[in-house]
Amino acid sequence: MERYRSDLLASLRILRRSPGLALSAVVALAMGIGFTTIMFSIVHGGTRDLPFAKPAELVALTRTVPRRGGFDLDPSAFDYLEWSRQQRSFQALGAFEANSVNLAGDANRPERRPGAVVTPNTFALLGTGPMLGRALLPEDARPGAPAVALLGYDLWRTRFEADSAIVGRVIRVDGRPHTVVGVMPPRFGFPVHGEIWFPLVIDPAAAPTAGSGGITVFGRLRDGVSPDEAQAELATIANRLARRYPDTHEGLSARVYPFVETEMAPNTAAILYLMLGVVSFVLLIACANVANLLLARAAARTREVAIRTALGAGRARIVVQHVSESLVLSALGGLLGLGIAQLGIRLFAASTADIINAFWIDFRVDGVVVLFATASVAAAGVLAGILPGLRATSVNVAEILKDASGGTTGLRIGRLARSLIAVEVALAAGLLIMTMTFTKSAVALHALRFPFPDRQILTGQLGLQQESLGSAAARARLAADLSARLQALPGATSAALVSVLPGRGAGEPAFTLDAPSAGQTPNPTTTGLALVTPGFLDVLGAGVLRGRGLEWRDGPDAPAVAVVNESWIRRYSPDRDPVGRRIWFGDVMLEIVGVVPDLQMQDPEDRAGDGVYASLLQLRPYVVRVMIRAAGDPLALTNGARDAIEGVDPDLPFFEVATLHDAIYADKKVLDAFGALFLLAGAGAVFLTMVGLYGVVSCAVRQRAREIGVRVALGAAPYDVVTLVLRQGAMLVASGTAAGLLIAFGLSHAMASQVDFIQPAGTLTYVGIAGALGITALAGMLRPVRQALGLQPMTALRLE
Repeated sequence: MERYRSDLLASLRILRRSPGLALSAVVALAMGIGFTTIMFSIVHGGTRDLPFAKPAELVALTRTVPRRGGFDLDPSAFDYLEWSRQQRSFQALGAFEANSVNLAGDANRPERRPGAVVTPNTFALLGTGPMLGRALLPEDARPGAPAVALLGYDLWRTRFEADSAIVGRVIRVDGRPHTVVGVMPPRFGFPVHGEIWFPLVIDPAAAPTAGSGGITVFGRLRDGVSPDEAQAELATIANRLARRYPDTHEGLSARVYPFVETEMAPNTAAILYLMLGVVSFVLLIACANVANLLLARAAARTREVAIRTALGAGRARIVVQHVSESLVLSALGGLLGLGIAQLGIRLFAASTADIINAFWIDFRVDGVVVLFATASVAAAGVLAGILPGLRATSVNVAEILKDASGGTTGLRIGRLARSLIAVEVALAAGLLIMTMTFTKSAVALHALRFPFPDRQILTGQLGLQQESLGSAAARARLAADLSARLQALPGATSAALVSVLPGRGAGEPAFTLDAPSAGQTPNPTTTGLALVTPGFLDVLGAGVLRGRGLEWRDGPDAPAVAVVNESWIRRYSPDRDPVGRRIWFGDVMLEIVGVVPDLQMQDPEDRAGDGVYASLLQLRPYVVRVMIRAAGDPLALTNGARDAIEGVDPDLPFFEVATLHDAIYADKKVLDAFGALFLLAGAGAVFLTMVGLYGVVSCAVRQRAREIGVRVALGAAPYDVVTLVLRQGAMLVASGTAAGLLIAFGLSHAMASQVDFIQPAGTLTYVGIAGALGITALAGMLRPVRQALGLQPMTALRLE
């Protein structure tokens, strides 16, 4: 132990005598460990198990339509009851329906909060009970039972100020009084990020239905039962139901899948681990850099190593000395890298909080992340130190001791150092493909120019209940009253209500043109559909191109009408004026009365821009959003808009308030965050590669100083000297780039196979990567070239 302690102290003294080397190595390792730890924390946080006992036993169950490629269809109450009665693979089944509710009736403004109606056995299945009060009971779910609610911890703490006497208190939810029966513990948000729960009433006499049932069924597997066994049993039950109820269940099957996949795509873990592997290239590049630095140091210490060997030091002792030096550097880099990781993870969590909000997902530096960082430090220290140590002990001791010149004929930085540089270049190319993929996608989205002033429009969602939306007359009155109040706000120029914001994806409902559909077609014609009030075009600063627009006279009792955009005409009516044609969405017929410009019907990345605008007064929307055109700062209208909305309905919350620009890009923040991460990692990899190339070529120039001096003395021109230096570096970069482009090709296709909106990189991308590495090489070799040109023949000849 004392021997290793002395090796460590000797390492510290040596590093203190070489502060430049120490600083370079620490910075390189800090970048590698920091970026890798950030990505590991994202992987670890995004793939956490559910915070319940035996989380692998929790699964979800759904109906499927095999003839439509396994398309999922939400179970109905009938399916839930039949599955519960016939199954033997589960301890029990539960059901829920995620929703959002309006909270009002106290001193605070109305709020919209996420929640769920759940079967009372939900909390027993999850193995989690309330922190205060009681859970939901079976009698709470009986028809006509008193309305009760179970609060989440954060909701209890923020809106109700952690009132310890909350149990038994009456609160108003969706305009109805509910009695609080309990409070759940912190970090509980079932099923995704719920904050309030109500009993789900299941009619025991529910009839079979063919359409979507609107509920989600989940269960806990019995001990010893695998998901495959449960899947086989559920499929058997589905076949049995199909035979008994052919009118509603023929052609339907069922499947069992992990509960976390209700929120996360099945390939999420594969994508994240692929990203972790690529970001780890930065750490490998850093290790190669430090190894080269230590090789250079070992070259200068060959005589010292030879003397120690001659005095009896074993090879293992000398290798341990080199690894000790590397571990000290790695430990210092690890501490700095952990600080970088802490900052990066906080920024990532903050930027994605509104999108990645499943309650079991948590991005933070915890014990597992620290353990990973510690393992990275140890691995980096060994990888960076063992090669120089082995190389330093492989020289001929007798030859070195006989060399009177002091060591320049001993250990030279040669093939090993050049190989490490080629590896660095290859890894940098692999990382650059991911950098360019994410940053190109993010930049392309943000570079779009919308045909409306997206930064001058205030948007927000209204917490309208489905009962209010179901009455056409009540909906029309609300729309007219609210539109007038909002347009009258000081600083507002126009206002409208819409079912979906421009740039936020209007869906693709099926339709038929000119004649109603005779039945379900295997490949239905689809288009975007948005429901709007007449002020919609005024808010966007657009006008009608042909025919007329939607008007207030197009009310519930008037014939249903619609307008179409130019893309719709190009796709569905290129040879005929669409005005006067009829379009059917299911059994709803609309007459086309006008044509409007393309106004970003779908998401920014969606090329299909065709769509139909119908009147919100005539068709029922699922949600209603507000759009207000402002003369100045749109966010300055927020309080006035809330007051106007509460003037119409004091229980009506106004939430998700943002400019139209921010609303369009709200769910693109994950792409932005990954783009920023890979941009920094890519820049770090290029920088480290440049520094490593500089170090190796500069050292080669020093080692070949005598040769260069002889060449110059014999008449070599500056061009010849430059060519001599660049040739070696160019060969390293060329070989590394060739291997790196093969790595990049594989990574590009692997990522494209996992992520729908990513396409394999094209030729220009690979040319760009090769160009970036070429520029990096030139930057790294610029100073060594100047050093070579500055060598004086007489000085160089006296070096040995």
